Amino acid sequence: MTDQNKAVFFSTHLHDDLPRAFEDLRRIHGEIVDMIHVVEEASDLSTDAAYKKELRTYADGFLGASDDLEKWMITYEDAVNAQLADNHLVYERDSYQTLNRILQWDKADVRQLARWIRDLKELTAHIGLTMPYLLHVRQIPTEAIPADVATYPVFVMDRQGYCLCGMELEEILYIDEVRENMAEGKLIR
Repeated sequence: MTDQNKAVFFSTHLHDDLPRAFEDLRRIHGEIVDMIHVVEEASDLSTDAAYKKELRTYADGFLGASDDLEKWMITYEDAVNAQLADNHLVYERDSYQTLNRILQWDKADVRQLARWIRDLKELTAHIGLTMPYLLHVRQIPTEAIPADVATYPVFVMDRQGYCLCGMELEEILYIDEVRENMAEGKLIR
């Protein structure tokens, strides 16, 4: 993957990643607090006054760092989450990046493409757009779809013969399953 392509996908789903980052910070803060308790307990058990003092100095240093981490975490978490909740630009950017993923799909696994399409639908709903406004199904890379199944409707097929079907692009069937459904008169909309 070229550096240019990497840049396109950097920070996709920032609206999901930042809240998880704060969860990680809370976990790290808890681990630091646990380490402080271990150092304090070791200090309490020590009979060597110099070692006891050194351990207390370390515990105090960790405590200061822990307090700073907690202060900045609390300060920024609410502000970031509030901004992300209604941040039109974040959803626009994530929609654009997801759209680029769809347009650059390698035709390897239609399930991956279906996930990206679901993501795009969800993201565009936040900004008042619908997926057809941004993407026409004919723009999606696909293997050649046999004419006998195209009317099912099959819109996209991967290299293994799995198809993305239906007007909402939500049903995944193997090419033989599509043919069986057509033989039984089961068409989807």
